[in-house]
Amino acid sequence: PRREAGRVVEPTRPDSPALIARARLSGSQAGYNTAGDLLGARARAVLVPFADERENEQSLRAAALAARGLALCLDEAELTPDMLAKAIDRVADAPRPLHGIRLDGAARSAALLLGWCRR
Repeated sequence: PRREAGRVVEPTRPDSPALIARARLSGSQAGYNTAGDLLGARARAVLVPFADERENEQSLRAAALAARGLALCLDEAELTPDMLAKAIDRVADAPRPLHGIRLDGAARSAALLLGWCRR
């Protein structure tokens, strides 16, 4: 990891959900697992989704989170250091986002399937 006063830049790690939950703010792309981890932790987030002419899933996910007030989304193609710093300042002291999104889809699906099989 790269460390500076009050900041740590980490590569992908297996304990990312716990790190995100403890962080004051997460600066992330918007991959599927990261988005789920952010929602589960109710983390403050600045998202800069990976996007190119063939990839837009992260942009769509980040935009959906931003539209619900669950993250601040920046466009990678227009990103500047000043823009990122201002976004971090804006989000860092905000309340942790609230949402009613259910995050137990896998367990709920398994329970439903087992119930149907027992009939």
